[in-house]
Amino acid sequence: MRRFFVVLRKELKEMLTWQTLIPILLVVVIYSFLGRVINQEQKKQAAPQALVVVDLDHSQISEMLAGILTKANFKVTTYTEGVVGDIVRKVASEKGAAVLVIPQGFEAGINARKPQTVQTYTILRSFSLLGMQGTFKLDAALTAMNDAIGDMYIKTGAPGLDPAVVKHVISAQSFVTVGTTSAEGDPQALVSVVMQQTMVIPIVLTLVIILASQMIAASIAGEKENKTLETLLSTPVARGALVTAKMMASGIVALISAAAYMVGMKSYMGSLIGTSSGTSTTVGQAIQKLGLILDLRGYVLLGLSVFAGIMVALSIAVILGAFAEDLKSVQILITPLMMMVLLPYLMTMFIDINTTSPVLKWFIYAIPFSHPFLAAQFIFAHNFAMVVAGIVYQFALFLVLATVAARIFSTDRILTMKLNTARRGSGLGGWTLVREGISLRIRRK
Repeated sequence: MRRFFVVLRKELKEMLTWQTLIPILLVVVIYSFLGRVINQEQKKQAAPQALVVVDLDHSQISEMLAGILTKANFKVTTYTEGVVGDIVRKVASEKGAAVLVIPQGFEAGINARKPQTVQTYTILRSFSLLGMQGTFKLDAALTAMNDAIGDMYIKTGAPGLDPAVVKHVISAQSFVTVGTTSAEGDPQALVSVVMQQTMVIPIVLTLVIILASQMIAASIAGEKENKTLETLLSTPVARGALVTAKMMASGIVALISAAAYMVGMKSYMGSLIGTSSGTSTTVGQAIQKLGLILDLRGYVLLGLSVFAGIMVALSIAVILGAFAEDLKSVQILITPLMMMVLLPYLMTMFIDINTTSPVLKWFIYAIPFSHPFLAAQFIFAHNFAMVVAGIVYQFALFLVLATVAARIFSTDRILTMKLNTARRGSGLGGWTLVREGISLRIRRK
């Protein structure tokens, strides 16, 4: 039994090294940070939600319903005149979330015990999980209104009243607004289709970035381990040309990956929208009208953003690969890059970038991989300026990182750069490697 524990201790010492513990600690830190951020955003969602009521009936019951909505955790702003379409576009430009229209003759219909229909407009600007919670606000408003009218019917004691009318006297004709365009359709059904598109993009992109980065870093580490890098650097080819060739090869890989990704996404999105059932056809028509699909411009912008993100990842992987001593150390060295991809992926999935604090917003924008994740959301929201700005930022960062990689490969540091600590000699007359910065000194023991 003692020998078993000796072997167990030996295995644990070999496995529990700083190389394995640092990635675990980084994951803990990232998830803790993400949890605090999401908790703060959820507190914002719990605050009274803004709701614009367009009262075209100008009656006591419509005024009463505005008060009921205020008690139901809504911050109500009432319009009593104006064109509904103009009001909806104004609310959308002022970053409002929802509009409820009470039609003329509403009170007369309620007093006659007849079901009434109101119009609801859900304004979509963000396609994150928290941002899409606004699509469920109008359901709560409709429930509060039905409860109020139902209680009024019960108190007046109308004989022979249909219980179904008491519970659901008010129904909604639902519209969804994106930008300046509105289309009739179920907001939750539209959100479901859009979420399937916006959620799969970060997942696929994360896999592409990680796989491509591991490939280029492993290539450099393999050359160092097999001692072929020294031979390559000793050839009469200029160091700058070698770096350019590696970066061009990385770019070709990134271009092929981005092209394959876009072709697959076009087929996937087409299968989501092109269905034959009646409800899905209505949803598909609403999506087409609202522009919640990628046209040629959208595919080009998304492809450029994806390509720029992959190029940034590859340039970082080239720099990290220069520190790799062998293929085994590649996985550890590539961990910071994986964390840089994982953090914005999770943050952009949950957080509404339009309502978050300025500090957190700019922190997200500063991470280059946030922009490919946000590109589809911005395109669907017709915010093309942010997509272009993200592409420019990524390519500028790529040029800086490519220059750093070229500087590393232009000197002999590429042969000596390591992240491992000093090694001790095995006996008298052995050699001890002493690490200072990125240079390597050899002294006799």
